[in-house]
Amino acid sequence: MLRFRRPLLRQAILLAAFGLLGLLALYHPLARLGTHLPTDPTLNVTTDFYHFHWNFWWIRHALTHGLDVYRTNYVLAPFTSSLALHTLSAFWYPVWALVEPLAGTVAAMTAVFAAAFLLNGYVFYHFLRREGVPPGWALVGGAMLELSPMLFSSVRWTNINLMGWFWLPLLLLTWRQAAESRTISAALSWALLLGAAVWAMVLTDVQYLLFAAFLALPYGLWTLGRAPGWGTRGRLVGLAALAAAAGLALLWLVGPLPELLRYDRAGLAPTPADRGPKIAFPLCFVWHCDVGVPLGAVALPGVILALALNAWARRRSVYRRLNSRRWLWLALAPAPLVLAAGADITLGGATLPMPYVALHNLLGGMFRYPERFGVVFLLPAATFLLLTVAPLARGRTARIWLPALLLLAVIADARLYAPTPLQPIPPRYAFYDRMGGEPYDYVVVEVPTAGSSGEGFVGDQRAMAAQFYGLAHGKRMVNGHISRVNTWHYWWMRTDDAMMAWLGQRRWLEPALVAEQMRERIFDWPIGYFVIHTDWIGKSGGPTLQEVLGFFNAQADLVCPVAVEGDAVFYRTAWHPDGCPARTPPETAPGVYMLDIGAPDDQAFIGWGWHWTEAVAGLTLRWTGEYPQARVYLDLPPGAYTVTLAAQAFWEPRRLSLQVNGQPAGESTVVEVDALHEYAFVVPAAAVGDGRRVTLTLDYDAVVVPAEVGQSADPRRLALAVDWIRLERAGR
Repeated sequence: MLRFRRPLLRQAILLAAFGLLGLLALYHPLARLGTHLPTDPTLNVTTDFYHFHWNFWWIRHALTHGLDVYRTNYVLAPFTSSLALHTLSAFWYPVWALVEPLAGTVAAMTAVFAAAFLLNGYVFYHFLRREGVPPGWALVGGAMLELSPMLFSSVRWTNINLMGWFWLPLLLLTWRQAAESRTISAALSWALLLGAAVWAMVLTDVQYLLFAAFLALPYGLWTLGRAPGWGTRGRLVGLAALAAAAGLALLWLVGPLPELLRYDRAGLAPTPADRGPKIAFPLCFVWHCDVGVPLGAVALPGVILALALNAWARRRSVYRRLNSRRWLWLALAPAPLVLAAGADITLGGATLPMPYVALHNLLGGMFRYPERFGVVFLLPAATFLLLTVAPLARGRTARIWLPALLLLAVIADARLYAPTPLQPIPPRYAFYDRMGGEPYDYVVVEVPTAGSSGEGFVGDQRAMAAQFYGLAHGKRMVNGHISRVNTWHYWWMRTDDAMMAWLGQRRWLEPALVAEQMRERIFDWPIGYFVIHTDWIGKSGGPTLQEVLGFFNAQADLVCPVAVEGDAVFYRTAWHPDGCPARTPPETAPGVYMLDIGAPDDQAFIGWGWHWTEAVAGLTLRWTGEYPQARVYLDLPPGAYTVTLAAQAFWEPRRLSLQVNGQPAGESTVVEVDALHEYAFVVPAAAVGDGRRVTLTLDYDAVVVPAEVGQSADPRRLALAVDWIRLERAGR
């Protein structure tokens, strides 16, 4: 029993050690769990933070609804896109699926981060131990991979597909177990496990096949070359073939292989080689730069140190203690190191082309991130370093303190003490959950409209992040990100389409054309809701927001506002089976309806002509003047009304008249400039009609620009400030 417990205890301690390192790396996100996500410090927001959350939701939704996991029209609707080359990272889905129902998607994604950190350190430790590295030094090697800059960068971008580097040493470990098995049954079992590992690796990201080729293929050939006789070599070839067959079978039956084989690349727009991110030469190869993904200050300097130690030890007896396998790993290090430099380097003022260009062209421009080869270099480099240094550390003190000091250097180089930059998660709007409870299939159009892939983007990245709301409403949507997709699936709305380009603030409004397109798409796609994100459009950046709200509020036969929540205005369409509620202002007393201009919910009523909300002396109000008239849209019980406004003119008295459904309401009046006063208009019942879709029009005789009269630098056209509108039914 003692022999059984000690190995388990040792593994438990190792798991705890690497788990602790991962938690230390995540301590800042853990401290703000549920409210913030890691972010890249150079960006305010990026779509990658949210599309991976949606990826896992999509896997669950597809599996539970009998849909194809690798084809979807739930993002970039109305098109159906292939996810064969999209970073779906299905391998991590079980972790998310286990935690998400209990703690939410942010906590679930953080659990994925923690699991990835742990696995990278733990698996590489065991690989190093199998290569003959002593435990203390192997612990350092595990930390080098676990705390590598790529993993921190992946956390900041939520690129969980780039946190599976443990697959590379795991493949090598599994192949070695198969090659060195003493029985046929054991060898066959390990070969099948190797095939399963390849399958799971591809489910993390298909690009690992490229990275593995730089290590696994030469390692396999080296194994064949060292095999004793052709019989053994034939057996190894057979095991490799079995592993490949098992992996292909799994990828065909429960993987992306069928979709990959029918994937149409015609619509892709690959990034040119010289625009790909890279490790900046030479500084970021030997130092932890603050931008991009550096190689760090341990790996390459460590290799140089190990080469010097080899030269020093060559004429000494200690040289015989060095493991000859170290030269294999040194031989595997240069190729990925050179590729990590990207398309070219600058040396002595001259620009030198690099081999990455040939690889980029060979792969049809599909691989565009050469800096990722830095991790492929790290694995053999760390192995060579530790196989060299560990045997040279003689004496008990050196064997304890030297790896401890190197571990501290790795931790310092990883900036483990520096907090991870965070960003707030998007506001959670309850109405999205209500949409999720509706049993209808429809499209949600988020405004501003936006879409992107890894090859380009259209619109504001904040608007692309609306994909995050798909987890709540579970409907098809336009906005979002698919990393490898036909470019036309989002490029069409950049400027070519009147409706979608205008909603994205990329084209001027053409009212008749946009209304025609809305009518067609509402019923053809169909569209269930438009959601106007006022904070993404901007509240004080000009007339754009007022233009959007005014246009939507005027299309009473197509859309109706059903909720104003925070910075989001939700418009239900005429297609929606639940119909539209009456747009009636709050009834403050029997027969008295009060519209508070400047309050958050006034956006459901205002039309063109209004500026943004302002807070003045404890009041919230809006100025009119952007257009010659300012409109208000509402529903009322039939009858005659007295309409009273609290208003004030700017700069000089302003004559104001009121129209209701195009009919004059009483006499015009003069609005004074000294303060807010009440101005009343009598509206006959005939003007109100049945009370549905009533339009109030405030018609003022002139506007003044403050900047032109020396009052301020305000460039707006101002006529009247309005604080509230009261509609009092006659005979109440």
